[in-house]
Amino acid sequence: MAQEAREEVNKRLHEVAQSQAELLGEVVPLPSKIADLEAATVTSKTYQKKLEDQCVDQEQTLGKTEVALADKTDECSRLTTENTSLQAKVQELISALASKDQEMTAQAANFKVAEEKLLREAATSFAEGFAEALVQAACANPGIDVSGCCPEAKWLMKK
Repeated sequence: MAQEAREEVNKRLHEVAQSQAELLGEVVPLPSKIADLEAATVTSKTYQKKLEDQCVDQEQTLGKTEVALADKTDECSRLTTENTSLQAKVQELISALASKDQEMTAQAANFKVAEEKLLREAATSFAEGFAEALVQAACANPGIDVSGCCPEAKWLMKK
């Protein structure tokens, strides 16, 4: 029995030794794996810091862009208001110009009528003066023939 117990203990020791060897085989690569994991952690932390920095930069850029957008929106609103005001002024000026155009057209027509009236009056006055001059010439020179005289100045047209 002692022999059997000894064999049992040896067998058990052998199993424990094998188990210990297996565990030792698993434990030996663990420091290498831990070192790899620590290196990966450092790389991940570096990458995370880089991403955080990029996020901060993007947030700053976004803030500047939002401010610029607000400024441009304000400027657009101001320009739209100014454009509306200028369009109203343009319409007023167009209306005033149309009114002046009508006034000038009417005035031109009135001038044309007045010019024609003055020309008729001048022609009538000239014809009357010419006829009076012929009468005076006939009185001053009783035998003179003035029948060929006419008030038209054809000799002026030839020049």
